[in-house]
Amino acid sequence: MTADIARATEELAAATNALAEHERLHAREERRREDVAEAARVAAQVRATALAEAADVRALETYSPTRIWAALRGARDTELQAEQAEQQAAEYATAQADAHLAQVEAELATVRAARQALGDVHTRREQAFEAKERLLREADTQAGTELAGLADRLGFVRSHLTELREASAAAEGAAHRLAAAADLLSRAGDWATYDTFLGGGMLTDAVKYDRMDQAQQRLREADAALRHLSAELVDVGVAEVDGVEVDGMTRTFDVWFDNIFSDWAVRDRIADARRRTTSAQERVAKVRADLDRRIDAAEADERALAARREELVAGA
Repeated sequence: MTADIARATEELAAATNALAEHERLHAREERRREDVAEAARVAAQVRATALAEAADVRALETYSPTRIWAALRGARDTELQAEQAEQQAAEYATAQADAHLAQVEAELATVRAARQALGDVHTRREQAFEAKERLLREADTQAGTELAGLADRLGFVRSHLTELREASAAAEGAAHRLAAAADLLSRAGDWATYDTFLGGGMLTDAVKYDRMDQAQQRLREADAALRHLSAELVDVGVAEVDGVEVDGMTRTFDVWFDNIFSDWAVRDRIADARRRTTSAQERVAKVRADLDRRIDAAEADERALAARREELVAGA
């Protein structure tokens, strides 16, 4: 058993070194990738300059307005020589930029190949770690006994973290749905108020009902999201959040009997939905804050347990 543990220790050390080398090469690869991007930008810029200088030379070498004007001024040869010199300088700069780009691209390829040659270092390290941990647990030592307990506790914490994160995602979805419903209810409420106090007619009725339909759909979506959240919260021991629902009876009544009474009914119904939506938003916000605190605490527990496991296995 001692010899097995010694071999497992050597493999774990080698796997750890390979992982460290992989991380070093990964950082270098990122820097080389940035170098390539910058070199490509510079090469494109100087290439564009070279093309522009070549165009200037052609304009003076051929029958063009530029050549005619230079000839009339008696300066064609001088200007042509100057343009040719600038073209040559631009071509030289382009060649240098292309050479630099090729160099950094080659360096990037070399680093990438070296990193890839290391293989799946994360899996190798994890397998080496687990192999040594298994041997230590089977050796009936104090470290092995503690490792067995740590494995159980880590399993529980990680399972709980999964449930907490699922509940947090559900809470985020519910908050998004409620915000959409609240926004549309606010717009519908504005039109209902206008209709009640100022008289809207068919145009405002059409807009109001369209927004009420949209708001009602958003409320149904929010209600479904809240029910999903409630189911997730059961797993993590958080109190349920009530759903929110509105019925469609008011529109049926108001669209046929558009008067002050039905308008008041619509306005009150919208106001009630807004109050319940705001209440649900407040509850969801509190739930999200509570879940965030629980996730932070569970992640801290996971880090502490993992650090102790690492200490026991690597140090044995």
